[in-house]
Amino acid sequence: MSSFPQNSTIILVHGAWADGSCWSNVILPLQRQGLNVICAPIPLTSLTNDITALNHVLEQTSGPVVLAGHAYAGAVIAGTTEKRVKSLVYVAALAPDQGETVAKVFYRDAPSGGA
Repeated sequence: MSSFPQNSTIILVHGAWADGSCWSNVILPLQRQGLNVICAPIPLTSLTNDITALNHVLEQTSGPVVLAGHAYAGAVIAGTTEKRVKSLVYVAALAPDQGETVAKVFYRDAPSGGA
C-alpha cells in the first residue's frame, strides 16, 4: 500500500551534467505503487531558467506533487512556489539557505583533506 495520496505525481529532477535517465532505477518501483512519475527536463542554463522549466512541468499536472532533486536540482526544487507540492526530497542534493546562491553553497565549508 502506498503512503502517498491518491493521484500523486512524483516529479524527478536531474542534477547538472545529467538528464532524466539518471532516475531509471527509481521510476518503475514508483510506478508499481500506482504513482504518476515524471522526469522533468531542465535546460541547465541558469537557476532561474531551470525553476521556470520545472514550473512548466508542474502546470501540466494535477493533484498532490512530490519533488525529488539530485545534486544541483535540490536548489531547483526549492525554488518553486506551487501550493500542490507536498514534499521535497533531496538525494545527495544542494539545499541553499534563503537568499544563498548555489555557488556559495560550494564554498560554505573548507574543502576536506581528500578533496
